[in-house]
Amino acid sequence: MNRKNKWIIYGIGLSLLLGGCMNMDNANGNGVDEKKNTQDEVEDQSDRLVSVQEYNGEGYTLENGQENDKIAEANREEVGKAVKDFFLEKYKTDVEVHNIVGNVDGASVFVESIGKPHFHTYAVVPIDLSEKKILTDQVYSSEGEVENAISSGVYGLMYEDEFTKLNKVIEGMAEELAFTGETSEAINNTATFGYGTPYYYVSFGDIERSNLVIDTYMENPKTSKDEWKKKLNISELDPESVYITIQLFKDMQGKNPSKEELERVVKTIKDTKGIPVGAYNILLHDNTIDKETGVGSKETTIEKSLPDYIIKK
Repeated sequence: MNRKNKWIIYGIGLSLLLGGCMNMDNANGNGVDEKKNTQDEVEDQSDRLVSVQEYNGEGYTLENGQENDKIAEANREEVGKAVKDFFLEKYKTDVEVHNIVGNVDGASVFVESIGKPHFHTYAVVPIDLSEKKILTDQVYSSEGEVENAISSGVYGLMYEDEFTKLNKVIEGMAEELAFTGETSEAINNTATFGYGTPYYYVSFGDIERSNLVIDTYMENPKTSKDEWKKKLNISELDPESVYITIQLFKDMQGKNPSKEELERVVKTIKDTKGIPVGAYNILLHDNTIDKETGVGSKETTIEKSLPDYIIKK
């Protein structure tokens, strides 16, 4: 499969990111979402909900990963080194390992890039369960996963000043409307979104420019912000090819977001000039998050999102 087709397939999957997830449940290693979506799970979800301020990623699990989780944890140093070597050799990137979670095929390892461009992503270390053997020479990542994270990180670098302004705008709204974001620990231990903050994450979907990003990055991962801007000609970027998903949680338990609050956030984003170009999706949650999936979306969530997003040019 050529790279273009890989990116088309990955682009189709971007819509999955807009349902409220700041992590990928298909981090189990086979590219298939194995989280249950049955009514029974919805009914049982209340037992798994914790306050977003308290959530640090503890309890995050992947389907059928219990046995491999034990093996990976017992060999944590070996697993971590294999993943660091993988990113350095394949993507010329130094990463910090934050979390290792067993999956059906092995262990999903959640990492953060060191330096700029900044992004979160993951890789999978296969495990031979029958022999309880770590296959350190077979580390891999899902098609397009790391590439999108790198492209997202480069976008964050190119629009560094604009994202700084967006940060201030969102922090102001959060304080005024009594919202908060995820903890840095939760992001480090569960997120694979590329570039982002406790309040939002960015998905880059321009196939042509994404290919150019990866080619340029592999030539020189230390490409400067100004060089990136010249190389990518961002003035021609289609804003609908970049998804910026804002997620806010009520800062007190027992409180639900209101339509009036959503309208206020939407209006602020629409009216604010000088923030990054992109298609903005907004999700407002109550105070809780599912500790097993790291997802905040539930029946109390209200949103303005795909296909009804806000376009900023």
